[in-house]
Amino acid sequence: MKIELLEEDIPEFSNEMMILTQVFATFKCGEDLQMARYNFKNQPEIFQNYPQVTQMLEKKDVLPLTLVDGEITLIGDYPTVEDLTEITGLSFQNLGCEEDCQDCSCQ
Repeated sequence: MKIELLEEDIPEFSNEMMILTQVFATFKCGEDLQMARYNFKNQPEIFQNYPQVTQMLEKKDVLPLTLVDGEITLIGDYPTVEDLTEITGLSFQNLGCEEDCQDCSCQ
C-alpha cells in the first residue's frame, strides 16, 4: 500500500504535524506500506503525475490531498493518526525512532 500526502507548502509546526511527520518518515521505505509527502511549492512535477489531482487543483482549498494507491481519500485536511489507522489497519501509536535511524524527523 502507498499513501501519499500532497500539500501546498510546508505546514506550521504543531504537535499533530510532528506526529504526522514522524509516521511518514517511519514508513518512507516500508515493504508493505510506503508513505511519501510532496510539497507543491518544491515538487510541482509530482502533482502532474496524477490527472485527478490536477483536476482537483482547479478548485479552491483542496490541499492537502491524501492518496491511497493513487486514489484520493482525503481532501483539504491532513490525515490524523486515527485516519491512517483506519486506512491501513495498523496502529501508529507510540512510534519512535530507532537508534540507527538515518532519515527520521524526530531527531
